[in-house]
Amino acid sequence: MTSTTVLGIITKITAVTTTMTTVTTTVTAAVISSLNILDDITVSSSFDKAATVAIICLLIGMIIVATLVGNSLVIMAVLLVRKLKIQPANYLFVSMAVADFCVGLFVMPIALIDLLTDRWILGGVVCRFWTSADLTLCTASIVNLCMISVDRYCAVSQPLRYAAQRTRQRIFCYVIIVWILSLIVSISPLVIWPAKNTEGKCQVIQNPVYQIYATIIAFYGPTCIMVILYAKMWLAAKRLSERDRLLIVGTNRSVNGTILAKPHSPASLNEPSSRSNNNNNENNNNSTDNNNNNNSRLHHHHHYHYRQQYHHHRPPAILQKIPMVHINKFHEKSEGKARKTLGIMMSVFVICWLPFFLLALLKSQGFLPPNWLDHLALWLGYSNSLMNPLIYCKHNREFRIPIREMLCCRFRTLHSVMRKESFTSKYGPSRFRAVQSTPMILKTSAI
Repeated sequence: MTSTTVLGIITKITAVTTTMTTVTTTVTAAVISSLNILDDITVSSSFDKAATVAIICLLIGMIIVATLVGNSLVIMAVLLVRKLKIQPANYLFVSMAVADFCVGLFVMPIALIDLLTDRWILGGVVCRFWTSADLTLCTASIVNLCMISVDRYCAVSQPLRYAAQRTRQRIFCYVIIVWILSLIVSISPLVIWPAKNTEGKCQVIQNPVYQIYATIIAFYGPTCIMVILYAKMWLAAKRLSERDRLLIVGTNRSVNGTILAKPHSPASLNEPSSRSNNNNNENNNNSTDNNNNNNSRLHHHHHYHYRQQYHHHRPPAILQKIPMVHINKFHEKSEGKARKTLGIMMSVFVICWLPFFLLALLKSQGFLPPNWLDHLALWLGYSNSLMNPLIYCKHNREFRIPIREMLCCRFRTLHSVMRKESFTSKYGPSRFRAVQSTPMILKTSAI
């Protein structure tokens, strides 16, 4: 091969390389310059723009991954842990987690592509799918939170009656209502006001009638319901707390000349309160002494008969007050934690979605916000799907422990850890340490 031939080959390779470099540079510059979110930001150079693009992609990618992982862990926790699975109300959390998971899987990635391009490039079919999925899933997440508030309010205002009514069938009816409302919001624009990708944009038509109707169902209506119910929950909890305080004071006063013991005190179950109880006790003792061959069986019968007669002679008001104090205090503590978690979820929900729905109403009236503000409000709303599982883990111990175990890939020890947690929460850590040598006790305690 002559030097002329080699020189010609080198020249051709150099030309091809130069052409490829030029094309790559042109494409990169086109992608960077097409960023909607950077339209209103002055950037000094293409390198700064590329760095900004990389940072945005990294942050949004982390949000998407965290949303998928967090909500999948919530779903798995309810399905795998018996203690969570047997509580019907937790299926409302599963429904909301499914909606949030699908937001991260179907809505956020397409929204990221829309953010990075100056015009819609995915076609009309994907446009209709994206807008429908966005409306359905985001509305389902919001209405699920509203339904959780309704369920919690019923549990606080009617604790005994609603405890019997809170069945899986009832909760599944709540879930069906949530998804029907969500589908109504998303189907309407497909039938009446279809999504359009005219002028290179994919968006639901900014019809004032539809925007008012959709925002009321998807945001303003549920928000008003949640605020009202939450205020009523606090008032109901305050009344219950005041009633419990009066009951505790009443049980320490003298009734019919007898000083009452504190609730569930051994003395309150073993000491008679009148002369008739003493006579009954003596008769039962004589009965026991005359049957020495069956001492153990008669002892239990005597104890039961004594308690039965003692309770028969106790004032009925005292029989109601003493056990109810313990029940109400336990119920108040449990519901207090649930109210706190729900309050935090509601606050985060309003902070995340209020800017988007305010802009939705303003845009339907002809207001054109800057591109960066429009995208910021949209992604702030999407981030609510990430915040919900984080709130579960932070403020709900029943979710935090199994999620922590699954994050550490300790699936084999998940049930033993939950059995230990269940036993400790019921009887205390000291008793758990005392019975560690007898594993059958732990095996018989439910998760």
